[in-house]
Amino acid sequence: MESNLAMQNQDFDKAEAAVKASIKSGSPMKEYEGMQYFQLGTIAYQKNDMKSADANLKKSVRLGLPDKENTAGALLMLCSIAMSRRDFKTAKDYFRRAKAQKPTTEQIVSQIKEMDKYISRMPG
Repeated sequence: MESNLAMQNQDFDKAEAAVKASIKSGSPMKEYEGMQYFQLGTIAYQKNDMKSADANLKKSVRLGLPDKENTAGALLMLCSIAMSRRDFKTAKDYFRRAKAQKPTTEQIVSQIKEMDKYISRMPG
């Protein structure tokens, strides 16, 4: 909860500290563990720390996220990170997986449409 409020206020350091404290304390509900790493990945992405974002987002997808919208969001960020590294094959794979989630949230659908323009022009 504290990390969500900090995120809304664009206080990424405070949000990151709150999520890390939550992970360290051992979340009583294992099904939310993936969501904690998704939050850390999102914060790192916002801070332009692509190495941490990549590691945390991959871990969140591996642990599992509560719904297809969050999964698609994580995969789109991973796609974007792969594109910035010019790893087009991996970017296309993440994009394909994000689309396969069939998200319905307007923001995610819009990001997929926008990303589709770039993916179609990529080599590989």
